[in-house]
Amino acid sequence: MTLRHLSLLLIGITTGLVPATAQTDLFVVTSDFSTGSAAILPASSDDAQVNLLTIHADAIGQYFDGRIYIVNRLGQDNVIVLDPANPTQPLAQFSVGNGTNPHQIYVVSPSKAYVTRYDDSHLLVVDPRDGAELGTVDLSEFADGDGLPEMAEMIGVDDRVYVSCQRLDRDNGWVSDASFLIAIDTVHDAVVDLDAVTPGAQGIRLSAPNPGSIVAAGRHIAAAVVAGFGDLEGGIDLIDPTSGRSLGLAVSEADLEGDISLLTMATATKGFAVVADASFINSVKPVNLETGAVGEPLRGLSGGFISTVVVDGDRVIVGDRGSVSDPTAAGLKIYDVETGVLIAGPIDTGLPPASVVPLRNVATAIVATSSVVPASSSLDAPYPNPFNATIQIPLQTTGGDLDVAIFNLLGQRLHTLTQANLSAGAYHLSWDGLTDAGTSAASGPYLVLLRGHDIQLTQRIMLLK
Repeated sequence: MTLRHLSLLLIGITTGLVPATAQTDLFVVTSDFSTGSAAILPASSDDAQVNLLTIHADAIGQYFDGRIYIVNRLGQDNVIVLDPANPTQPLAQFSVGNGTNPHQIYVVSPSKAYVTRYDDSHLLVVDPRDGAELGTVDLSEFADGDGLPEMAEMIGVDDRVYVSCQRLDRDNGWVSDASFLIAIDTVHDAVVDLDAVTPGAQGIRLSAPNPGSIVAAGRHIAAAVVAGFGDLEGGIDLIDPTSGRSLGLAVSEADLEGDISLLTMATATKGFAVVADASFINSVKPVNLETGAVGEPLRGLSGGFISTVVVDGDRVIVGDRGSVSDPTAAGLKIYDVETGVLIAGPIDTGLPPASVVPLRNVATAIVATSSVVPASSSLDAPYPNPFNATIQIPLQTTGGDLDVAIFNLLGQRLHTLTQANLSAGAYHLSWDGLTDAGTSAASGPYLVLLRGHDIQLTQRIMLLK
């Protein structure tokens, strides 16, 4: 490729021939609590493809590098693997142990994943391609009197995965005296002791018990902790994984005026919380983790149960299950992320929506390799280069919205590494040679392109097989 051709490619990218951000196809797990199904809402469409396949009534969906993972929970205890291009025919389905009640799968790499099991004391390690068991991690020391830690959500931080342990005492009304985030070393599949002084392996004690959503908020973790339903003692707990401690409630349930059940983040500080008031009426409220401010609830929701809320680019997607008085209100409702204005919906998904999954790699993992604030943004030399398995892509940013992706020399986007609002610092991304569709890229040269406000940086890499 000549310098002239490279310049023309970059001009084309800059002028919008290759968009920096785009709406994403959405995979939707649906359920009426007696049976389950799935739907797909194509990007920029108001019509979903519904009833794609039958799944469990209690299930969630997740996505990683060209594969959809459906976790069938209590009573099914298995994981279904789908190809987004043909979601009606499972690629694989594997058990995670009878009676274990899986809650989430976290894919570390194409050949390794963790599965939290709510009714078991051991975190499962599997090959996500076929479910072959690779081992377990014993979390029984974090259990309460009933012997179970009630492991639920997971989030990645550098080479660790943090597992939320609710510790609900089943023998005493399902209450918790304390909940924790437990760090797992993904290289050695072992618990990391976060307090060398205190005997035993220690995790991060949360400001309030009973965490639900565990999400990335810049270089921090934000946890929606409900405490006890109706007591308004929970809120949004902000956790610093670098120091291994909770920073306290950034937003309280008193400010939210209800119990928090779900949380999603649009930037490092701005998010949307699902809140239930004393009459169990559900709403979605904008929140600011920096100021503690709570905005006016999004308009147009039924007040019934909201089982899912996600941010995809410049839109907020809410799964409204409808209400007893207005079941026709069920469906996806889409809002502008900045203004909170309803722009589409309700979009019919067949059965009511239970879990919405953007079909791209979203920034659920935190990469915080340095606390030093760089003087300027940079895209450093990837390594090893050439590569034949995985390439590491270091970068530094002064903070803000970044889009980092792999392009071929024709200017076609092959794989999105991240589209997120990042805090200032140093980060490492990686690419394993797979496209966003899950296919293997051919041997040859590619471009890593970083774009942000008033900045565009590139590095050339070579894949050799």
